[in-house]
Amino acid sequence: MKLNYRNQLKKTDIDAFYEILKSTGVFYDFEIDVALEIVNTFLAEGESSGYYFYVAEQDGKVLGYINFGPTPCTRASWDIYWIAVSKELQNQGLGSILLKMAENKIAEMGGENIWVETSSRPDYKPTRKFYIKMEYERISELPNFYAKGDNKVIFVKHIENEDEEID
Repeated sequence: MKLNYRNQLKKTDIDAFYEILKSTGVFYDFEIDVALEIVNTFLAEGESSGYYFYVAEQDGKVLGYINFGPTPCTRASWDIYWIAVSKELQNQGLGSILLKMAENKIAEMGGENIWVETSSRPDYKPTRKFYIKMEYERISELPNFYAKGDNKVIFVKHIENEDEEID
């Protein structure tokens, strides 16, 4: 499968991202609304919005994307806000490629910590396994954060920059 990757968004991505997010079967409608609000903010403001994206596509069809940005009020922490791959293409390595691309960009921008928050719901088990496979450490769980019985699970990955001093 020959894929292309880009870091700029098009207005047509809004509909494509909606379909991808919906296809996963795990996001609530209000979560999808928030994801698309971020897309609209980026389309209006570009990287000055504090958001970055990578989009994977084949023959002009969007297959997945990742959205990330620096964590406000920190010196070197970044958040992965959204990562989604079309349901029919999951478990084929596309999410791993997108996450690695984001990690490389974050390192290039001086990031040291990458934070991920996800749900404890059973349908998110593959997501949690994905982050562990990608060498993220599960460091905390906030009970009943999203809803009763739906905890926030927090992962972190520490990355090294070429510019860092080694003791």
